[in-house]
Amino acid sequence: MSVFDLDLPLARRMENMGDMMNRLGLDPTARECAGTFGSAVRICEACPAGEVCHEWLTRAAATLYKAPSFCPNEDRFAQLLAGERAALRQAVGATR
Repeated sequence: MSVFDLDLPLARRMENMGDMMNRLGLDPTARECAGTFGSAVRICEACPAGEVCHEWLTRAAATLYKAPSFCPNEDRFAQLLAGERAALRQAVGATR
């Protein structure tokens, strides 16, 4: 195996994570995501449920309000959502 060979299961898990974050409305570049996002990536890289997740995402709604219970990042995604909502409320409050 060369360094240029693609780890297909890993690529699928990273695709799943990007899809999940998009559906949750999370921006990985947001300041609120900084610390938690890195740990979420590492957990997703090692997740044994890559295929289950992919199948679930093919059937899930385009917009999600929470990650599925089988997701080991369920709590992290909830934490990221809470942080982004708090930042949005603060930004809206600052403009009033």
